[in-house]
Amino acid sequence: MSRREELRVLLDALGPTGRRRLGLLAALTLLGGAAEYGTLLALLALLRDWLAPGGGSVDLGLLLAFAAAVLAAGGLRFALLVASQRLAYDTGHRLMVAVQRRLLERGWIAHVEARSSAPLAAIEQVEMVVHGLLLPLLQGLTATVLGIAILAALVRIDLVAAVSAGLLLGGLFLLAVGLSRPAIRRAGHGISSGYEERIAAVQEQVGAMRELLLGGMRHAAAERFRRIDRSLAEAKAALVVASGTPRLLVETLGLLALVGLAAWLAGRTGELETVLPTLAALALGAQRLLPLAQTLANAVLGFSANAAPLTQLSAILAAPDLEEEAPPDPLPFRREIRLEGVSFTYPGREAPALRGIDLVLRRGERVALAGRNGSGKTTLTDVVMGLLRPSEGRVLIDGEPLGQDSIAAWQRNIAHVPQAPFFADASIAANIAFMQPDPDWERVREAARLAGLDELIGSLAQGFDTRIGSGGLKLSGGQRQRLALARALYALRPLLVLDEATSALDPQSEAHVLAALDALQAAGTTILLIAHRAKLLEGCERVVRLSHGGIVED
Repeated sequence: MSRREELRVLLDALGPTGRRRLGLLAALTLLGGAAEYGTLLALLALLRDWLAPGGGSVDLGLLLAFAAAVLAAGGLRFALLVASQRLAYDTGHRLMVAVQRRLLERGWIAHVEARSSAPLAAIEQVEMVVHGLLLPLLQGLTATVLGIAILAALVRIDLVAAVSAGLLLGGLFLLAVGLSRPAIRRAGHGISSGYEERIAAVQEQVGAMRELLLGGMRHAAAERFRRIDRSLAEAKAALVVASGTPRLLVETLGLLALVGLAAWLAGRTGELETVLPTLAALALGAQRLLPLAQTLANAVLGFSANAAPLTQLSAILAAPDLEEEAPPDPLPFRREIRLEGVSFTYPGREAPALRGIDLVLRRGERVALAGRNGSGKTTLTDVVMGLLRPSEGRVLIDGEPLGQDSIAAWQRNIAHVPQAPFFADASIAANIAFMQPDPDWERVREAARLAGLDELIGSLAQGFDTRIGSGGLKLSGGQRQRLALARALYALRPLLVLDEATSALDPQSEAHVLAALDALQAAGTTILLIAHRAKLLEGCERVVRLSHGGIVED
């Protein structure tokens, strides 16, 4: 994707409201340029009247005109500040939402292949693009218009002096940008990668805290984080230094150049008094131009500093957006799920995870998948649930092939309890009725009862409102599995898929779960489970054994 296409992505993210704000910003910028132009001309007229031979008094009309021009220029600069900030942050909000929507639209296989830190890193990239590129870009465009207006006024005042000042400041600006750009580009890449590495390190520490404690590896984890954050801090410092260099260079050498220009102007006529108004106007113009030159430099250098985040962000935004359509009605499921010659190979791997699977799951049946680790059990359930599409073969629901356009409707039939379920740092009730802002409390209580959580909830002072900690850390392994089962039971779906969902249960809890499964099956629920425990296998009509991705006969 070219740089122009990447910028087009940002413009598209503005939306109608953002584009109206951009039009307002453009109009304010033109008015601001006119005010700057009028300020310099009003100052020149005021000084010439004041310093004219026989003068000494100030024309009230000229003074009021100058004051009005100054106030108008200041007010418009404030309006430009407000408009540019609102536009930038509104666009940042839109980018953030757009990124999250596209991450949610990704298929399961893309989610599996991506680093777990990628979504958080994408948010950091939005922040970098907004603060390091978009804001400087808007401010740089404003500075360009205001600078042109000021130069136009200086040209009218004194063509030679204005052209000389413009060439001096322009040359210094180009020199400063050229010297700073390589260092800024390196720092930008370092910051972009550093954020992702730091997020990944923190995620690993939180997820592996038990292993770090038991293995005595907390110091090693702290040292790893220190190295990553040190590199990130050095990259940030390098970026600040490189970004500040143009201003120092332009202000220092520019001041010397402007003093020399003033001396030359005074020497042209030999009479300092005759050029004092011109010098004063030029001094005010230069005082206005120097900050604008720095703003423009920041805008130019922002592209170098944020080239990597912009490229990565544009790649995400180029992906399909999340569908706006309401969830479809569940796909009819009355008779069976049939797999015909299903094979599946994960991207980047040569050996298939599934080989020529032929299997029929009848409605209301309870079927177990058994086999050694890596035999393809979880992959097979993912295919049945439509999370993975077969590399070969097909899946049929009541005789109709399951295609891309019907997967969402099919998944409305499925409740799933994974090996490692996710738990929010929220209440028990919120985790049962996951992502439901207005839960059905009768269903919450019934799901908890069927999953055997009554005794636990009754022993807690806050009952269903008890928070369970990040990832459910306040619960035991068996309690987490029962909570995950309660979430699936709350969903009331005709197909229940359990992936090693009872491995941490004690005999009493297991008996409770078996009773719940019996009740669900009696009500017509189809149950597909991955299990090795004898009690669970005994309650199944069939046990399908897998080895090396294929079904083997007992």
